[in-house]
Amino acid sequence: MNKPIIKIKRMSPGNNKLIFETDKSCSFIALVGISGEAPEETTYRKLKSKTYEISGLENRVDYELSLIGISGVGGLVRPFRCGEYPGIVINYIHPKDKTYLPSGMCPASPSIIETATKRLYVSHDIFCFDMAQNQTKIFCSDDSGDTWNVHSSVEGCLWGKLFIYQDIIYLLGNMHEYGDLVLYELDEINHTWRKACTILKGGNKYTGGPHKAPMPIVKHKGRIWTAVEYGSWHLGGHACGVISAGGDITIKENWIVSEFTDYDPSWPGTPDGESTGCIEGNIVVRPDGSIIDFLRFGIDRCEPNYGKALYLNIDQDNPESAPEFGGVVDFHGNHTKFCIYYDRSTDRYWTIVNKADHDKPRRRNELILMSSDDVKNWTIEKTLLDYEHTGWYENYEETGFQYVDFLFRGEFIYFVSRTAIHGAINYHDSNCITFHKTRYK
Repeated sequence: MNKPIIKIKRMSPGNNKLIFETDKSCSFIALVGISGEAPEETTYRKLKSKTYEISGLENRVDYELSLIGISGVGGLVRPFRCGEYPGIVINYIHPKDKTYLPSGMCPASPSIIETATKRLYVSHDIFCFDMAQNQTKIFCSDDSGDTWNVHSSVEGCLWGKLFIYQDIIYLLGNMHEYGDLVLYELDEINHTWRKACTILKGGNKYTGGPHKAPMPIVKHKGRIWTAVEYGSWHLGGHACGVISAGGDITIKENWIVSEFTDYDPSWPGTPDGESTGCIEGNIVVRPDGSIIDFLRFGIDRCEPNYGKALYLNIDQDNPESAPEFGGVVDFHGNHTKFCIYYDRSTDRYWTIVNKADHDKPRRRNELILMSSDDVKNWTIEKTLLDYEHTGWYENYEETGFQYVDFLFRGEFIYFVSRTAIHGAINYHDSNCITFHKTRYK
């Protein structure tokens, strides 16, 4: 009879330590080694059910963790690296860790929500170029993000966004890269996800299909709205559109998919040069009640090569119609996905973006918090993370804090980052999802 293996479900390295979570509570011996050699002084302790800590490790050193059960069961070997990580590491995947194949080897696309009970949920997918890219992990915290636990997993989900509608938790994402755009519904009792409906049929990078990221899902005039694009990088870019629904959102027929708008370099105010167009739009309700799609804008081969965003106007009375060009505005962080959320308590719009510069327009090793009262004029409120100007040992090609999603909690903003640090493949191909708090009022 085969004995069940012990699975390491979550890893969270820190300063001279590792926290890890297993799939079952049982007695085991944790073995940590460097190329098979165990460190001389380490301390092991159980933090809570299925969660353990190993301390006394060296920073910036690659270790391997394996578990051997007292009853003889074993588990897969998982590599990791300790260090001073920003914030709290929710989940970590070493660049050589094959645990999540065939989906990928890099955690990405973080999304965060808070329920009425103050429980936090965070999701992230697992990607790597030319791999399946079809798995999403969900984690939860009941202590305001100080500690995290594995909650559930979704097979067939990439670029997912968590949201709450009529007290039910949903996850909107693609089955795989450019695959079907689908809606999942959570069964909170059983920690399982049901595919509720397919909103838009997809394809692949060669045929084109729906493209999105964990972008805001906005409630306005009895409907929910979010941005989506169609196309692929292989085909040269993406056209921009919007989807919306009212009533029972698990019914496909209640969703409306708009026509899609291609980027036009002749639009007034767009930079001169070869733009890659727009993706990953934010649906924003402006102070006058109108709706726009505020987009990431690829202009690194243009003049200027940084600092411009573009928005499209949405006809909320005819949600099936194609968005129309609205304007170009000055905006830091236009080269990387960002989220814009409105906060009633301050009557302002807020966003967290990558601040770059004209010499390094695509760098992602600096995060700033910005706000606006009209979505056109933005003010830098504070720097959140700066690993460009503080002497960090890894450069901007090796370090990144990106694809941030966030929410408001009292006087704080809670945000999650797709983070590349301490030996990630590169700044883009991240190795952990980190959680952070900052005071904003």
